[in-house]
Amino acid sequence: MGLIRIPVENLRVGMYVAELDRAWTDTPFMFQGFTVDGPETLAELRRLCRHVYVDQTLTATTVSEELVGDTVTATPVQTRQRRLRRHVRDGLTRRDAAHDYLGRVMTDIRLGRSVDAEEAREQVTGLVSLVTRDASAALWLTQLKSRDEYTSLHCLNVCVLSIAFCRELGYGQEDLKTIGLGALLHDIGKARTPLEILNKPGKLSRDEFAIMQRHPEDGYRMMRAGGKVPAEALDIIRHHHERISGHGYPQGRLGGELAQPVLAVAIADVYDAMTSDRVYRPGMASDLALRLMYREAEQTFGVELMEAFIRCVGIYPVGSLVELRNGAVALVVSVEPDRRLMPDVLLLRDAEGQDLAEPERVDLADRTDGMPDSPWHIRGVVRAEQAGVDNRALLRQEIARLGIAV
Repeated sequence: MGLIRIPVENLRVGMYVAELDRAWTDTPFMFQGFTVDGPETLAELRRLCRHVYVDQTLTATTVSEELVGDTVTATPVQTRQRRLRRHVRDGLTRRDAAHDYLGRVMTDIRLGRSVDAEEAREQVTGLVSLVTRDASAALWLTQLKSRDEYTSLHCLNVCVLSIAFCRELGYGQEDLKTIGLGALLHDIGKARTPLEILNKPGKLSRDEFAIMQRHPEDGYRMMRAGGKVPAEALDIIRHHHERISGHGYPQGRLGGELAQPVLAVAIADVYDAMTSDRVYRPGMASDLALRLMYREAEQTFGVELMEAFIRCVGIYPVGSLVELRNGAVALVVSVEPDRRLMPDVLLLRDAEGQDLAEPERVDLADRTDGMPDSPWHIRGVVRAEQAGVDNRALLRQEIARLGIAV
Protein backbone atom coordinates (compact mmCIF):
# COMPACT_ATOMS: atom_id res chain seq x y z
CA MET A 1 0.00 0.00 0.00
CA GLY A 2 1.30 3.46 -0.89
CA LEU A 3 2.25 6.18 1.54
CA ILE A 4 0.51 9.54 1.31
CA ARG A 5 2.73 12.59 0.92
CA ILE A 6 1.38 15.38 3.13
CA PRO A 7 2.70 18.97 3.22
CA VAL A 8 3.42 19.74 6.88
CA GLU A 9 0.92 22.59 6.94
CA ASN A 10 -1.79 19.97 6.19
CA LEU A 11 -0.60 17.55 8.86
CA ARG A 12 -3.11 16.84 11.62
CA VAL A 13 -3.02 15.28 15.11
CA GLY A 14 -3.79 11.55 14.85
CA MET A 15 -1.99 10.97 11.54
CA TYR A 16 0.69 8.26 11.50
CA VAL A 17 3.98 9.61 10.16
CA ALA A 18 5.91 6.75 8.55
CA GLU A 19 8.67 8.71 6.76
CA LEU A 20 10.14 12.21 6.77
CA ASP A 21 11.68 14.30 3.99
CA ARG A 22 15.00 14.08 5.86
CA ALA A 23 16.99 11.47 7.78
CA TRP A 24 15.51 10.44 11.12
CA THR A 25 18.93 10.89 12.71
CA ASP A 26 18.73 14.62 11.91
CA THR A 27 15.67 14.99 14.14
CA PRO A 28 14.97 14.66 17.88
CA PHE A 29 12.31 12.00 17.30
CA MET A 30 13.11 8.77 19.15
CA PHE A 31 11.19 6.41 16.87
CA GLN A 32 11.11 5.92 13.13
CA GLY A 33 7.34 6.06 12.71
CA PHE A 34 4.82 7.45 15.19
CA THR A 35 1.37 8.96 15.58
CA VAL A 36 1.22 12.75 15.85
CA ASP A 37 0.02 12.95 19.44
CA GLY A 38 -0.42 16.66 20.03
CA PRO A 39 0.33 20.30 19.10
CA GLU A 40 3.98 20.13 20.26
CA THR A 41 4.83 17.21 17.97
CA LEU A 42 2.92 18.89 15.15
CA ALA A 43 4.87 22.14 15.63
CA GLU A 44 8.20 20.28 15.69
CA LEU A 45 7.41 18.47 12.43
CA ARG A 46 6.40 21.73 10.79
CA ARG A 47 9.65 23.33 11.97
CA LEU A 48 11.88 20.55 10.64
CA CYS A 49 10.15 19.31 7.48
CA ARG A 50 8.44 20.59 4.36
CA HIS A 51 6.47 17.37 3.89
CA VAL A 52 6.08 13.93 5.53
CA TYR A 53 4.72 10.56 4.44
CA VAL A 54 1.62 9.32 6.24
CA ASP A 55 0.59 5.65 6.41
CA GLN A 56 -3.19 5.62 6.05
CA THR A 57 -3.41 2.04 7.38
CA LEU A 58 -2.03 3.18 10.74
CA THR A 59 -4.01 6.43 10.89
CA ALA A 60 -7.22 6.27 12.90
CA THR A 61 -9.21 8.60 10.61
CA THR A 62 -9.46 8.94 6.84
CA VAL A 63 -7.12 11.51 5.32
CA SER A 64 -9.24 13.83 3.16
CA GLU A 65 -8.14 14.34 -0.45
CA GLU A 66 -7.58 18.06 -0.11
CA LEU A 67 -4.78 17.42 2.42
CA VAL A 68 -2.90 15.01 0.17
CA GLY A 69 0.12 15.97 -1.91
CA ASP A 70 0.71 12.68 -3.75
CA THR A 71 1.30 8.99 -3.02
CA VAL A 72 4.51 7.01 -2.94
CA THR A 73 4.72 3.27 -3.53
CA ALA A 74 6.32 1.49 -0.61
CA THR A 75 8.88 -1.26 -1.20
CA PRO A 76 7.89 -4.77 -0.11
CA VAL A 77 10.25 -4.63 2.88
CA GLN A 78 8.78 -1.26 3.95
CA THR A 79 5.28 -2.69 3.69
CA ARG A 80 6.24 -5.73 5.79
CA GLN A 81 8.01 -3.51 8.31
CA ARG A 82 4.95 -1.32 8.78
CA ARG A 83 2.71 -4.37 9.05
CA LEU A 84 5.12 -5.87 11.58
CA ARG A 85 5.11 -2.63 13.57
CA ARG A 86 1.32 -2.63 13.78
CA HIS A 87 0.99 -6.31 14.64
CA VAL A 88 3.86 -6.42 17.15
CA ARG A 89 2.34 -3.43 18.94
CA ASP A 90 -1.02 -5.24 19.12
CA GLY A 91 0.74 -8.45 20.08
CA LEU A 92 2.60 -6.89 22.98
CA THR A 93 -0.71 -5.67 24.38
CA ARG A 94 -2.11 -9.19 24.08
CA ARG A 95 1.05 -10.72 25.52
CA ASP A 96 1.08 -8.42 28.54
CA ALA A 97 -2.58 -9.15 29.30
CA ALA A 98 -2.05 -12.92 29.04
CA HIS A 99 1.15 -12.71 31.06
CA ASP A 100 -0.61 -10.78 33.83
CA TYR A 101 -3.39 -13.38 33.83
CA LEU A 102 -0.91 -16.26 34.18
CA GLY A 103 0.89 -14.51 37.01
CA ARG A 104 -2.39 -14.03 38.87
CA VAL A 105 -3.44 -17.64 38.27
CA MET A 106 -0.17 -19.07 39.59
CA THR A 107 -0.47 -16.91 42.71
CA ASP A 108 -4.13 -17.82 43.20
CA ILE A 109 -3.40 -21.56 43.01
CA ARG A 110 -0.59 -21.28 45.56
CA LEU A 111 -3.07 -19.50 47.84
CA GLY A 112 -5.65 -22.26 47.37
CA ARG A 113 -7.98 -20.35 45.06
CA SER A 114 -9.67 -21.71 41.92
CA VAL A 115 -8.73 -20.91 38.31
CA ASP A 116 -10.92 -18.67 36.14
CA ALA A 117 -11.01 -20.75 32.95
CA GLU A 118 -13.33 -18.26 31.23
CA GLU A 119 -10.69 -15.55 31.41
CA ALA A 120 -8.17 -18.04 30.02
CA ARG A 121 -10.51 -18.57 27.04
CA GLU A 122 -10.67 -14.81 26.46
CA GLN A 123 -6.88 -14.53 26.50
CA VAL A 124 -6.52 -17.42 24.06
CA THR A 125 -9.15 -15.97 21.69
CA GLY A 126 -7.08 -12.80 21.46
CA LEU A 127 -3.88 -14.77 20.82
CA VAL A 128 -5.56 -16.83 18.09
CA SER A 129 -6.65 -13.59 16.42
CA LEU A 130 -3.09 -12.26 16.63
CA VAL A 131 -1.49 -15.37 15.13
CA THR A 132 -4.12 -15.58 12.39
CA ARG A 133 -3.39 -12.01 11.30
CA ASP A 134 0.41 -12.31 11.29
CA ALA A 135 2.17 -15.43 12.56
CA SER A 136 5.62 -13.93 11.95
CA ALA A 137 4.88 -10.94 14.19
CA ALA A 138 3.44 -13.25 16.85
CA LEU A 139 6.62 -15.36 16.83
CA TRP A 140 8.62 -12.20 17.60
CA LEU A 141 6.90 -12.14 20.97
CA THR A 142 8.25 -15.58 21.88
CA GLN A 143 11.79 -14.16 21.70
CA LEU A 144 11.18 -11.64 24.51
CA LYS A 145 12.12 -14.03 27.27
CA SER A 146 13.11 -13.53 30.89
CA ARG A 147 15.01 -15.95 33.10
CA ASP A 148 13.21 -14.53 36.15
CA GLU A 149 9.69 -15.11 34.82
CA TYR A 150 10.32 -18.40 33.10
CA THR A 151 7.18 -20.39 33.96
CA SER A 152 4.56 -17.77 33.02
CA LEU A 153 6.38 -16.57 29.88
CA HIS A 154 7.04 -20.17 28.87
CA CYS A 155 3.31 -20.97 29.07
CA LEU A 156 2.57 -17.92 26.94
CA ASN A 157 5.26 -18.75 24.39
CA VAL A 158 4.11 -22.36 24.10
CA CYS A 159 0.57 -21.10 23.51
CA VAL A 160 1.64 -18.77 20.68
CA LEU A 161 3.91 -21.40 19.09
CA SER A 162 1.22 -24.08 19.33
CA ILE A 163 -1.43 -21.88 17.73
CA ALA A 164 0.94 -20.92 14.89
CA PHE A 165 1.97 -24.56 14.39
CA CYS A 166 -1.53 -26.02 14.46
CA ARG A 167 -2.78 -23.31 12.13
CA GLU A 168 -0.08 -24.45 9.71
CA LEU A 169 -1.31 -28.02 10.17
CA GLY A 170 -4.76 -26.92 8.99
CA TYR A 171 -6.79 -26.60 12.19
CA GLY A 172 -9.70 -24.14 12.16
CA GLN A 173 -10.36 -21.22 14.51
CA GLU A 174 -12.42 -23.11 17.10
CA ASP A 175 -9.93 -25.96 17.27
CA LEU A 176 -7.10 -23.43 17.63
CA LYS A 177 -8.87 -21.86 20.61
CA THR A 178 -9.16 -25.27 22.30
CA ILE A 179 -5.54 -26.17 21.53
CA GLY A 180 -4.41 -22.74 22.66
CA LEU A 181 -6.30 -23.13 25.93
CA GLY A 182 -4.54 -26.41 26.66
CA ALA A 183 -1.19 -24.90 25.69
CA LEU A 184 -1.67 -21.78 27.83
CA LEU A 185 -2.52 -23.93 30.85
CA HIS A 186 -0.21 -26.86 30.09
CA ASP A 187 2.11 -26.14 33.03
CA ILE A 188 -0.56 -24.88 35.41
CA GLY A 189 0.19 -27.81 37.73
CA LYS A 190 3.62 -26.32 38.44
CA ALA A 191 1.86 -23.83 40.70
CA ARG A 192 1.70 -26.72 43.16
CA THR A 193 5.36 -27.67 42.71
CA PRO A 194 7.55 -26.37 45.56
CA LEU A 195 9.48 -23.28 44.42
CA GLU A 196 12.76 -24.70 45.72
CA ILE A 197 12.38 -27.55 43.21
CA LEU A 198 10.96 -25.41 40.41
CA ASN A 199 13.83 -22.91 40.66
CA LYS A 200 16.65 -25.25 41.68
CA PRO A 201 19.82 -24.16 39.84
CA GLY A 202 21.27 -27.68 39.67
CA LYS A 203 20.21 -31.17 38.67
CA LEU A 204 17.14 -32.50 40.46
CA SER A 205 17.48 -35.55 42.69
CA ARG A 206 15.40 -38.64 41.93
CA ASP A 207 12.85 -37.67 44.59
CA GLU A 208 12.71 -34.05 43.40
CA PHE A 209 12.21 -35.15 39.79
CA ALA A 210 9.37 -37.43 40.89
CA ILE A 211 7.69 -34.40 42.48
CA MET A 212 8.26 -32.34 39.31
CA GLN A 213 6.70 -35.13 37.24
CA ARG A 214 3.43 -34.70 39.11
CA HIS A 215 2.64 -31.34 37.51
CA PRO A 216 0.80 -32.65 34.41
CA GLU A 217 -1.53 -34.77 36.56
CA ASP A 218 -1.94 -31.96 39.11
CA GLY A 219 -2.85 -29.51 36.35
CA TYR A 220 -5.24 -31.95 34.72
CA ARG A 221 -7.12 -32.70 37.96
CA MET A 222 -7.26 -29.04 38.89
CA MET A 223 -8.73 -27.91 35.55
CA ARG A 224 -11.06 -30.93 35.22
CA ALA A 225 -12.57 -30.11 38.62
CA GLY A 226 -13.72 -26.72 37.34
CA GLY A 227 -15.74 -28.38 34.57
CA LYS A 228 -15.15 -25.63 32.02
CA VAL A 229 -12.14 -26.92 30.09
CA PRO A 230 -12.79 -29.13 27.00
CA ALA A 231 -11.54 -32.70 27.06
CA GLU A 232 -9.09 -31.98 24.21
CA ALA A 233 -7.46 -29.19 26.23
CA LEU A 234 -7.36 -31.40 29.33
CA ASP A 235 -5.52 -34.05 27.28
CA ILE A 236 -2.86 -31.47 26.39
CA ILE A 237 -2.41 -30.49 30.04
CA ARG A 238 -2.15 -34.13 31.13
CA HIS A 239 -0.07 -35.60 28.31
CA HIS A 240 2.31 -32.91 27.04
CA HIS A 241 5.26 -34.85 28.50
CA GLU A 242 4.28 -38.12 26.83
CA ARG A 243 6.38 -39.41 23.90
CA ILE A 244 5.44 -41.75 21.05
CA SER A 245 7.99 -44.35 22.25
CA GLY A 246 6.08 -44.70 25.54
CA HIS A 247 8.97 -43.25 27.57
CA GLY A 248 7.14 -40.08 28.65
CA TYR A 249 5.08 -39.35 31.74
CA PRO A 250 2.75 -39.48 33.64
CA GLN A 251 1.20 -42.56 31.97
CA GLY A 252 3.83 -43.75 29.48
CA ARG A 253 1.40 -43.61 26.56
CA LEU A 254 2.45 -44.77 23.08
CA GLY A 255 2.19 -42.73 19.91
CA GLY A 256 -1.11 -44.19 18.74
CA GLU A 257 -2.72 -43.09 22.00
CA LEU A 258 -1.62 -39.46 21.64
CA ALA A 259 -3.67 -36.97 19.62
CA GLN A 260 -1.79 -34.77 17.15
CA PRO A 261 -2.54 -31.52 19.08
CA VAL A 262 -1.00 -33.06 22.21
CA LEU A 263 2.22 -33.84 20.33
CA ALA A 264 2.17 -30.43 18.62
CA VAL A 265 2.04 -28.65 21.99
CA ALA A 266 4.72 -31.02 23.31
CA ILE A 267 7.01 -29.95 20.47
CA ALA A 268 6.38 -26.27 21.20
CA ASP A 269 7.01 -26.95 24.90
CA VAL A 270 10.40 -28.59 24.31
CA TYR A 271 11.48 -26.02 21.71
CA ASP A 272 10.76 -23.05 23.95
CA ALA A 273 12.36 -24.74 26.96
CA MET A 274 15.55 -25.49 25.01
CA THR A 275 15.87 -21.95 23.63
CA SER A 276 15.12 -20.17 26.94
CA ASP A 277 17.61 -19.10 29.58
CA ARG A 278 17.15 -21.06 32.79
CA VAL A 279 18.61 -20.61 36.26
CA TYR A 280 20.96 -23.53 35.57
CA ARG A 281 21.92 -22.90 31.91
CA PRO A 282 21.64 -20.39 29.07
CA GLY A 283 19.21 -21.08 26.23
CA MET A 284 20.61 -22.60 23.04
CA ALA A 285 20.32 -21.18 19.53
CA SER A 286 17.04 -22.05 17.84
CA ASP A 287 18.63 -23.86 14.89
CA LEU A 288 20.63 -26.11 17.22
CA ALA A 289 17.51 -26.88 19.24
CA LEU A 290 15.65 -27.84 16.06
CA ARG A 291 18.50 -30.10 14.92
CA LEU A 292 18.65 -31.89 18.26
CA MET A 293 14.87 -32.31 18.35
CA TYR A 294 14.83 -33.65 14.79
CA ARG A 295 17.56 -36.16 15.62
CA GLU A 296 15.36 -37.67 18.36
CA ALA A 297 12.05 -37.30 16.50
CA GLU A 298 11.51 -41.00 15.77
CA GLN A 299 11.27 -41.66 19.51
CA THR A 300 9.66 -38.42 20.65
CA PHE A 301 7.14 -36.71 18.35
CA GLY A 302 7.43 -38.40 14.95
CA VAL A 303 9.61 -37.27 12.05
CA GLU A 304 6.74 -35.97 9.92
CA LEU A 305 5.32 -33.76 12.67
CA MET A 306 8.78 -32.47 13.61
CA GLU A 307 9.46 -31.55 9.98
CA ALA A 308 6.17 -29.66 9.89
CA PHE A 309 7.21 -27.67 12.98
CA ILE A 310 10.54 -26.76 11.37
CA ARG A 311 8.65 -25.52 8.31
CA CYS A 312 6.41 -23.48 10.59
CA VAL A 313 9.10 -21.60 12.53
CA GLY A 314 11.44 -21.51 9.56
CA ILE A 315 14.87 -22.97 8.93
CA TYR A 316 16.18 -19.62 10.10
CA PRO A 317 13.69 -18.64 12.84
CA VAL A 318 13.11 -15.07 13.97
CA GLY A 319 16.01 -14.12 16.25
CA SER A 320 18.58 -16.29 14.45
CA LEU A 321 21.96 -14.77 13.71
CA VAL A 322 23.10 -15.67 10.18
CA GLU A 323 26.19 -15.24 8.03
CA LEU A 324 25.71 -14.42 4.35
CA ARG A 325 27.89 -15.77 1.56
CA ASN A 326 29.54 -12.37 1.23
CA GLY A 327 30.65 -12.56 4.88
CA ALA A 328 28.12 -10.10 6.28
CA VAL A 329 26.33 -10.93 9.55
CA ALA A 330 22.62 -10.26 10.06
CA LEU A 331 19.73 -10.91 12.44
CA VAL A 332 16.57 -12.59 11.09
CA VAL A 333 13.61 -10.34 11.90
CA SER A 334 10.79 -11.60 9.67
CA VAL A 335 10.05 -14.92 7.96
CA GLU A 336 7.37 -15.16 5.27
CA PRO A 337 5.82 -18.58 4.53
CA ASP A 338 6.66 -18.43 0.82
CA ARG A 339 10.28 -17.29 1.26
CA ARG A 340 11.65 -19.09 4.30
CA LEU A 341 15.20 -19.27 2.89
CA MET A 342 15.23 -15.54 2.14
CA PRO A 343 13.90 -13.73 5.22
CA ASP A 344 14.03 -10.05 6.05
CA VAL A 345 17.15 -9.41 8.11
CA LEU A 346 18.78 -6.64 10.07
CA LEU A 347 22.29 -6.23 8.64
CA LEU A 348 24.69 -5.80 11.56
CA ARG A 349 28.15 -6.35 10.08
CA ASP A 350 29.33 -5.76 6.52
CA ALA A 351 31.26 -8.14 4.26
CA GLU A 352 34.56 -6.76 5.61
CA GLY A 353 33.57 -7.61 9.17
CA GLN A 354 32.93 -4.02 10.21
CA ASP A 355 30.00 -3.29 12.53
CA LEU A 356 27.46 -0.95 10.95
CA ALA A 357 26.88 2.28 12.85
CA GLU A 358 23.17 1.91 12.08
CA PRO A 359 21.77 -1.60 11.40
CA GLU A 360 20.12 -1.82 7.97
CA ARG A 361 16.85 -3.63 7.24
CA VAL A 362 17.40 -5.82 4.15
CA ASP A 363 15.06 -7.98 2.07
CA LEU A 364 17.24 -10.93 1.06
CA ALA A 365 14.77 -11.98 -1.64
CA ASP A 366 15.24 -8.58 -3.28
CA ARG A 367 19.04 -8.67 -2.95
CA THR A 368 19.39 -12.21 -4.31
CA ASP A 369 16.98 -11.42 -7.19
CA GLY A 370 16.50 -15.12 -7.92
CA MET A 371 20.20 -15.76 -8.56
CA PRO A 372 21.30 -19.07 -6.96
CA ASP A 373 24.93 -17.89 -6.76
CA SER A 374 24.14 -14.52 -5.19
CA PRO A 375 26.49 -13.45 -2.37
CA TRP A 376 23.35 -12.37 -0.45
CA HIS A 377 22.20 -15.95 0.16
CA ILE A 378 22.53 -17.24 3.73
CA ARG A 379 25.60 -19.40 4.28
CA GLY A 380 24.54 -20.60 7.70
CA VAL A 381 23.71 -19.78 11.28
CA VAL A 382 26.26 -18.06 13.50
CA ARG A 383 26.40 -18.57 17.25
CA ALA A 384 25.64 -15.28 18.99
CA GLU A 385 28.42 -15.81 21.54
CA GLN A 386 30.95 -16.48 18.78
CA ALA A 387 29.96 -13.31 16.96
CA GLY A 388 29.89 -11.26 20.15
CA VAL A 389 26.25 -10.30 19.55
CA ASP A 390 23.32 -10.25 21.99
CA ASN A 391 20.59 -11.21 19.54
CA ARG A 392 17.71 -10.89 22.02
CA ALA A 393 18.82 -7.40 23.01
CA LEU A 394 18.95 -6.52 19.30
CA LEU A 395 15.40 -7.80 18.82
CA ARG A 396 14.27 -5.58 21.66
CA GLN A 397 16.09 -2.64 20.09
CA GLU A 398 14.45 -3.36 16.75
CA ILE A 399 11.03 -3.37 18.39
CA ALA A 400 11.89 -0.05 20.06
CA ARG A 401 13.07 1.26 16.69
CA LEU A 402 9.65 0.38 15.30
CA GLY A 403 8.27 2.85 17.85
CA ILE A 404 7.01 0.30 20.36
CA ALA A 405 7.77 0.26 24.08
CA VAL A 406 8.70 -3.17 25.47
